[in-house]
Order: sequence, then C-alpha cells, then structure tokens
Amino acid sequence: MKIPIWIVGAKGLLAGELARLLEDHPHYFLAGAVTREGSEALIHEHPFLTSAITCVAVGQATAEIERDLASGPAGLFLALPHGEAAGVWKTMACELGSAAEELAVVDLSADFRLQSPEHYAAAYGREHPDPAGDLGFVYGLPELYRSELTGARRVAAPGCFATAMQLACIPAAAAGLIAPGATLLFQGVTGSSGSGAVPGKGCHHPYRNGNFKAYSLAGHRHEAEVLQALAAYHGQELKVHLVPHSGPFARGIHMTLSLPLAGDLNAEEATSVWSEFYAGEPFIQVLPAGGSPELRWVVGSNRVSLGVHVRDSVCTVLLVLDNTLKGGAGQALQNMNLCHNLPETAGLARAGLGVL
Repeated sequence: MKIPIWIVGAKGLLAGELARLLEDHPHYFLAGAVTREGSEALIHEHPFLTSAITCVAVGQATAEIERDLASGPAGLFLALPHGEAAGVWKTMACELGSAAEELAVVDLSADFRLQSPEHYAAAYGREHPDPAGDLGFVYGLPELYRSELTGARRVAAPGCFATAMQLACIPAAAAGLIAPGATLLFQGVTGSSGSGAVPGKGCHHPYRNGNFKAYSLAGHRHEAEVLQALAAYHGQELKVHLVPHSGPFARGIHMTLSLPLAGDLNAEEATSVWSEFYAGEPFIQVLPAGGSPELRWVVGSNRVSLGVHVRDSVCTVLLVLDNTLKGGAGQALQNMNLCHNLPETAGLARAGLGVL
C-alpha cells in the first residue's frame, strides 16, 4: 500500500518537480496539493503532469491529512517561499494536534535550516518567522547526516548552492586538509530555474539567453549553511566567499571551489580523500584525478559529479548537480524516503539526460 504525500505551495517550480517525481514513485502517491486559492486543477499550474488532482486550501488539507494519518504513515512537503513555511506549519501542527508527531515533514524553504533564529536573521536580513518555535528540524543533506535523517519526522532540505558547496568542501574539512584560517573561495553558476516559477529579469529568457553575470557580491545567504557545517567538521574558524553567477541555461549548478591546503598533496592523493569520504554513496560520482564534470551528465538526475585537482598549494574541486533535483525537489524526496525507512534512491534517477 502506497503512502499518501501532500504538497503545500503547489504552484511553485520545485512543487511541480515533486509532483512529477511522485507520479512514478514505487512507494508514494500524491494525495493532495495545497494553494492559497484551493480550487484550481494541478495540471493547470504544471501542464507536464498527468495528475487529476484539484488543489485545496490549507484548512481542508489539514483535515484530510489527519484522516490519512489515522490509517497509517503520511508525508508533507512544504514548498513555500522563505519566511512563510514556519507560520503555515505552526498553524497546521496546532490543528493536527498529537497527530502532527506522526507526520513526516520536509521543508524546502530556509525557515528551519539554521540552528538559531539569530543566524537566520543575519543571513536573511529579517527576523525568523517563528523565533520562539521548535527549531528541531534535522538538516537534510543525507551524505552528511543520514543517521539523523533515518526515521526523522522533521527535515529542513538544504539550499541548492549550499548543497553544492558542502559536498565540495566537507571531505577536505573532515580530513584536516584546509589551511588554518583559510578563506574558501566558491564560484557558482546556476540556471534560470533557480529564480523560481515567476518570471523576472533574473530568469526571463531574453535577458538570460547569451548573457552571463555575477550577483550577490556582498555575500550569499547560503554561505551560512556552509559555515554551520564547517564548524562541526573542521573546528576552526574559516571564511566562506561565494560569488554566484547567472548562466544562460535552465537547469543545473556548476560549482568551483578553490581551497588553500594545509600541506603538500598531489591530485591522486586529494582525489582519494573525496573518493573515500563518498564511498558507497548512491548519488555521488567522484571522477579520476584530473576529471572535469559537465552539467549534461547530471541534469535530470539526483546525481552529483565532481573532480579534484591540485596546483601548487591550492586544491580545486569542480562539482555539478541539477539545482531542481539534488539541489531541490530530488533531495527533498531523498529525505522523505529516509524518513519512512525506504530505500533513499526510490523514485530518483541517477543517470542524467546527456543531451539538453
């Protein structure tokens, strides 16, 4: 018997990706979708779907989720804008009462990613929407926190850049390769899907096509997630500088990390550090020393491909992923699989499209 899954914020781009992934999932089915209006057909918002579901308002959804929970396990994806998810979940949890403790919740916004409201305010420039609430969400990067995620009931899915940055640098931090007091320099190029479903100059095709630009030069909010992880894995104060760029494509992130080394290391030795750290990981591909990954290898999949290089005393890590999947909906589904003690690869592709 398949487990019912609900999506709150069903109009968004990542919500559409979630609904698409759920259509062919072997263990889940999309039981309902929630929008503010609560009356439109889901395929009107996402015409690539085949689901006949009509969206409902949050109040009706809460009552139906409670009925689902009375029959067995259920799951909820919060696919809302930053700053909205915490309030909506607080309302739903109050209405569900004790049943809320049985519901697996994966939040795709930033509302529960950082360990304190103060860190949230510093990164996002506004107070946390529920600073007095329970922030006990597990950070949803399975390669780092799988044991905490298995069987969890509250998960905060990481940001897209934050996913790429952590997967690039944490093996070096764990192995003690980073020079003391170093600044980790990241250059990240993202596709227009990172701007969401609503058109704007950041993602509108006439402005994006054939163009290339940097943004957020004063600092990117996803840096806070990386610093949080580095504090746990490295134990010394480090700095993180991300310069993000808008690329002329729809899906994908290409991340370059320049990492000052604490000692002498060649490319083969450095590559072995990442290979050993990610040994057995179903969605991480570490290329042979000197390898350079391409976006087309991973777009359309939940896989990450990375290559490690060393020149002089600097280690360069090149990493690619699909920002809508491993950096978004795919990783959220990977987390939901772990919440229900299912194979984490269920419903997720490991092969990229190849031709875009």
